Amino acid sequence: MKARGSISTVLLRPLAMALTGAPSALEAFWAATDVTAEMLADGDARVSPAQFCVAWAEALRLSRDPALALTIAHATPAGAFGIVEYVCRSLPTLGDALSQWCRYLRILDDAVEVGLVEAGRKGIAVRVITESEAPAPASHELCFALIERRGREFVGRAPGVIEVSFVHSVKGPHVSRYAEAFGVPVRFGAAHTEMVFAREALATPLVTADPNLLAILLPAADAKAKEPSPEALLGDQVARAMKSALRQGDADIDAVAKHLGMTSRSLQRRLKDEGTSFQTLREDTRRALADGYLKDGLSFAEISFLLGFSEPSAFFRAFKRWTGRTPVQERERLRLVPAAYS
Repeated sequence: MKARGSISTVLLRPLAMALTGAPSALEAFWAATDVTAEMLADGDARVSPAQFCVAWAEALRLSRDPALALTIAHATPAGAFGIVEYVCRSLPTLGDALSQWCRYLRILDDAVEVGLVEAGRKGIAVRVITESEAPAPASHELCFALIERRGREFVGRAPGVIEVSFVHSVKGPHVSRYAEAFGVPVRFGAAHTEMVFAREALATPLVTADPNLLAILLPAADAKAKEPSPEALLGDQVARAMKSALRQGDADIDAVAKHLGMTSRSLQRRLKDEGTSFQTLREDTRRALADGYLKDGLSFAEISFLLGFSEPSAFFRAFKRWTGRTPVQERERLRLVPAAYS
């Protein structure tokens, strides 16, 4: 069965950072996860739930730190999770921040569903409602540790957490680190993975609230959250790299593979697994860019250069192959389209 959802490589950056002090461990991490440094630098790149699960397992093994999530939470700087974090920081109250974190989490990870639920008399819980098909339990430890840490920054004091629970089990002397980190009882092997807040704590005003910034961020976050759930396809990353490579006149497979931190052979193999090829992606990217350039009114010589063709005639032949029309005919068609609706 195909795993549901995908995860932004933004969530893998802290794992790689935790291993930067040990180059051999970091190299082993890249090899085991089939992820590259270039993918982590690409804010739009995604990985599958299986890759994310393997990444956490390898990071725990290579770091030799069973409470790695707590170590990472302590070291992660503010703003590391982009627009999702900045929206939460700018909201009026802690309850608003927790609600919107659950709402916008899918921007970073849509393989898991998290929501605010009633937790009986105890309060309101941030709970994992639907777990990923390839769970990474330590990622929940990191999420909750970061909520507690950022919550302190947002409200200027302890954020009102009264209990933390995880479905997975943890044993060993390091277990005491969790109670120290959260400052409240932490249960493992529980019925739910959740972080419970005192009900009255949700009304606490945020010292970081910024309505002017929030007005700018919300439309962008809403648009991002409404985008169709992307698959973690290498082809998408190749297409993005291709656009830049074409403009630089360096769009052969060796150059693009190097940009992605892979070998040409590995790139070809993985694209074949996805049912596509480098040549197909290059043709599709060129065609999409050509459409945009024609609409923008660029000259045929400029378009030919930007698409990496040796001369305009090569571009003309390719465009005729793609559309059955010449670029001249396409430009004339575009010129007449507005008149037809006037």
